[in-house]
Amino acid sequence: MDTTTTTTRRKRVITRTTERRQATPKERNLIHLLANLGCSLAKYGLQHASSKGQIAPEDRKHLAEWHFLRLQQIRRIERSLEPVAQLKRVYYRSQLSPRSLKSLKLVWMEDEKQRVKRVNPELDELLSMVLDRGDTLKHIFHTIESRERVFSRTPIPGVGVVPLWVNEWEESGYEINFFPPSFPDWAQLVDD
Repeated sequence: MDTTTTTTRRKRVITRTTERRQATPKERNLIHLLANLGCSLAKYGLQHASSKGQIAPEDRKHLAEWHFLRLQQIRRIERSLEPVAQLKRVYYRSQLSPRSLKSLKLVWMEDEKQRVKRVNPELDELLSMVLDRGDTLKHIFHTIESRERVFSRTPIPGVGVVPLWVNEWEESGYEINFFPPSFPDWAQLVDD
C-alpha cells in the first residue's frame, strides 16, 4: 500500500501599509465638487424617474446651469493642478532674489512641441497667480497684453478675458454651494 503525502506551500502575503498623504486644498475642492455633482445627478435622476419626466422647464434650465457650473469649476481646478504652462525664471549670476530677475519665460506645449514666450519680469507675480488659479492659455496671453487679469460679464469673441463668474467664485472662497450671479451669461459656452 502506497501512501504519498503532498505538501502545499502557501505564498506568504506581505502586507505593507501604503503611504498616505493629506489632500491639498485644491484636491479637496475637486473632491467636494465631484461629490456634489454626483449627488445632484442622483437627485435629478430620482426626481426625473418618480415624476415621469414632468420637470418644469425653468427647473430643468436651472439644473442644467448648475451642472454646467460644476463642470466648469472642476475643469478650472484640474487645470490649476496640472498647469497649462509654467514660468521659467532666469536670474543675474551675482544675485538670486526675486528683484534680480533677468528674464521670465512662459513655457507650454502645443502640437507636441515646446513653445516659449519671453515675458516682462515685472509680470512674475501676476502670472504666478494666474497659473495657480487655472486660467487657460488664451486668458494668460490676454493678461500679458493688458498687464492685468481682465474679467467680463459676457463672452467677447476672440478676446481672452476671464469670465466674471470665476472672480465671483474666487471671492466667495471657492464656496461649493455658491452660484455666481454672472454665471448664466456664460452658460451658452462649451468651455471658457
